[in-house]
Amino acid sequence: MPSTRRRLIAVDAQNLLGCHPGKASEACWEFAISESLDAVGFRRDTDHLVIAVAPDWAFTVKALAPSARLVVRAGRHGADLALCHALEDAGFIASRYSEVVIASGSHLFSRSVRALADAGVPTTVACLPYQTSHALTATAARVMWLDRPRAVLGAAATVGNATVGNATAAREAPVLAPVHANPRTVLGTVPRHTRLRLAA
Repeated sequence: MPSTRRRLIAVDAQNLLGCHPGKASEACWEFAISESLDAVGFRRDTDHLVIAVAPDWAFTVKALAPSARLVVRAGRHGADLALCHALEDAGFIASRYSEVVIASGSHLFSRSVRALADAGVPTTVACLPYQTSHALTATAARVMWLDRPRAVLGAAATVGNATVGNATAAREAPVLAPVHANPRTVLGTVPRHTRLRLAA
């Protein structure tokens, strides 16, 4: 194990939106990324951050997390598979990191979690309730439940007239929050719910 407590934080950005990416507002994207990093205690000066996303939303994610390593892949489960690829060398990861945090609920990460466990690397899964694979949570050393963006932002989490499957669809709704604004201020003062709960 490495001498420093450096963690690898792997974020499946689209999986944390709670809606189709084409319908997610800027505030929703910001909330999904910043809230997940806050919940897992991301340390900018110590931890390494990798974020996976489909090509249509790569610029959105890069604007929100400019220092992150961005992995991009098109197609069905493209972002998930790109992130799985980044996690596949379990031996190398074990030599450099004390823990891996996977922010996603996709079942595709179950194999990565098992391989990391076999290499002696504990894995925390940070995910949304009601859309997370039971196989994934069963293999993780720890599970953290995140707030769904819509539960906190309400209607501000989505935009109007966004066509599912078309990332360039016209969005006639006004921009609800600039990219670097605090998403919790969109609707005024929003109470901060307790996000961290360990799975039984």
